[in-house]
Formats: sequence, C-alpha cells, structure tokens
Amino acid sequence: MHKSLLLGLGLLAAGPLHAEIIEIPAQSGFSGFLLGGINASSYESNFYKGHDSHDRIDNLGSAERSDGLTPLINADLRYTFADTRTQLFLGNLIQDAVRFDFTQQLGVRQQIGDKGIIAGSYVFSALPTEQWQDPFATGVDRETTDRSSRGMRLSWDKIWGSNFNGKATVRKIDIDNEHSGERYGHDVAHQLDRNGHEYAFELGYLWRFAPGQLLEPALVYKQADLDGRAESYDSTGVQLSYGVKGSQWSLVSNLYLGQRDYDAVQPIFGKRADAKEFALGGSFFWHQLFGVAPLSGVVSASYAKADSDISFYDANASSLSAGLLYNF
Repeated sequence: MHKSLLLGLGLLAAGPLHAEIIEIPAQSGFSGFLLGGINASSYESNFYKGHDSHDRIDNLGSAERSDGLTPLINADLRYTFADTRTQLFLGNLIQDAVRFDFTQQLGVRQQIGDKGIIAGSYVFSALPTEQWQDPFATGVDRETTDRSSRGMRLSWDKIWGSNFNGKATVRKIDIDNEHSGERYGHDVAHQLDRNGHEYAFELGYLWRFAPGQLLEPALVYKQADLDGRAESYDSTGVQLSYGVKGSQWSLVSNLYLGQRDYDAVQPIFGKRADAKEFALGGSFFWHQLFGVAPLSGVVSASYAKADSDISFYDANASSLSAGLLYNF
C-alpha cells in the first residue's frame, strides 16, 4: 500500500486524547507543545521507499521487510485571543501528533458559544516522502521520487453542543516523477498514475463513561480520486478509541477495521487490488517527568496490515517510539 496506509492508518494511536485539549484557553497568549524522540519502524511495502534498500526487485510478489530508526520531532504553536474565543495555530494539534499524523496545518479555530469549536486550516506536508518512480519495474535499479500533498481541512468539535466531532479534508497529491507501469505501455501507465486528489471524512462520538475514562467510536471514509483509475479507491472503516487519564499517567489506544475498494482492474495483474485493513495502536504518557509539571514521557506502539487481493499490494507496518512531550 501507499504511505497513506503505512503512516496514516498504520500509526494511529490516541483518538480520545483530544477531548482534553480541544478547549480554547481562557487567557490570551501563546500555547502549544514540543515533541521529540526516536521511532523504530519495520514495514513491508512495494510503494513506500523509506528505509528500503531493495532498489531492485526480481518479481511482482510480496514486498521484503525494511527496518530503520528515525528522529521523532514535532511542534505546535498557538495564539489565543481570549475575548473573541479565537485561536490561531501552526503545526500539529496534539491529537494529530499522537496519532503520528504529522501533516502540518496553518489555520484558525473559533468557539461558537455553546455550539462547539469550528476550525479551518491549510494542510501541507512540510517534508515530502520518498516513493518509487516505477514500483513495478523489475530487474533494474528503481529510482525514487518525492510525494507531497497540500489542501484544506474543516473540523467541528462538539457539534452543536453535542458529543459529536467531525472533520473533512481535501488534499492534492503530487508525485514529482510518476512513471508507474511505463514499461508496460502508455495505456497501462495512464491507469496507474498516482497524482490526483484525496478526500477524507470522519465522524466520531465522544463518550465519557467514567471519571477520567473516554470511549470514542468513529466512522471513517476516504476517497482517492487519482489520475489513474486503477489507483483510485474508496475506503470505509470503523475506529474505536479508548483513553484513561490520571494525575500521574495516561493511556490511549485505537483499533481500526476497514475495507479499501479500487475503481478499476489493475492492468498488470488483471484484477482489482481491493484490501482489508487493520490497525492497532496505543500510547502511554507519564506526566510530570523529573518533577517538571509540563513535561511528559511518551511511549507508543502500533501495528497495521493491509491484506490485498493482489499480493504485490500487501503491506504491513509496526513501530515503537519513545520521546518527551513538553506543553506550554
């Protein structure tokens, strides 16, 4: 699968944590967080380059395993205008960071009385990710290319004063040098073009069923309207998040089950690359680390798998990360 599965789906961690941090502060001024640490990952993907040293493949079978260590660095900067209940932000909201969704945002949040908080933002990838120019090239050294995205996101927390939360995102996907399937002819390459647009929608319900404990089921829908019909798909899934927050420690976890259905037959393999998706993740926070009130230690682990009808599209990813989270 593509990176959208490996890092978007595959590293989900902490959905319900946002219930504690979506409130706009009562005082004007700066706030945010700094996150730093290290992430160890292992994955199998024929599309995402990452740490993959397998430049050459001899057949169109399942991907080989790749392992690596990467720094975990992220930040979020916000400024609140308390009188108008308005907040400007740049970077990641913490609810995205703990999911390992490092899409950057520049936007504004506005509290609408008791009707919730509405936000609009420009989303972009601060650093492009590496993919293969032609993932299907065999017997030659494959070249890499950058994948980047940019778009808009609208969200509404506590919809109309309820426990419902929703967001919608549209992104334009750009592959700098797209050559998928070119050795099979122009018609095949056209059907495998990965450039285009991606639309994502999520609706969740936050349930505080006990003191300090949260449960959030959510429906997730994603549509990739790409230039290549065989790469375009619809993905539907359900997500269940659980969180418990204490004075000394917190634990959050997330389970996702989904189905990805492609629009057209993959021309090289003669069938669609439809896939079942599964992801499980969790994060443990130890607060007031070293006696410093705003400092927390964070340990996260996750696993994800996509079981496709085409083995070349099979993917799985696991990660273990540790770091420090400083709130200000």
